[in-house]
Amino acid sequence: MCRYSEIEAIELPNGKTVKEVNEAVRREVERIYIESWLQGVSVPFFDDDGTTYLANPDGSEDKVILDRKTRTYNIVMRTAQPGCGRHAHLMA
Repeated sequence: MCRYSEIEAIELPNGKTVKEVNEAVRREVERIYIESWLQGVSVPFFDDDGTTYLANPDGSEDKVILDRKTRTYNIVMRTAQPGCGRHAHLMA
């Protein structure tokens, strides 16, 4: 079995390594969060179980249920207080 460090070193057809592509994706996702928050928009994200959360502009997060028909969220509970969410580090 390969170690992840070996996988990261693999060069892809575009000439970049897996590590470089992963880093570029991380930066782009962070940019999307920050731009959305600057507009006052909460950003949805999902955990490994498929549960939907909203990352809020104040650094908090809420567990929500998405109603796909009406495209609305119903907040189930606050899972992190302001400044304590999984993505709050992006606010600094």
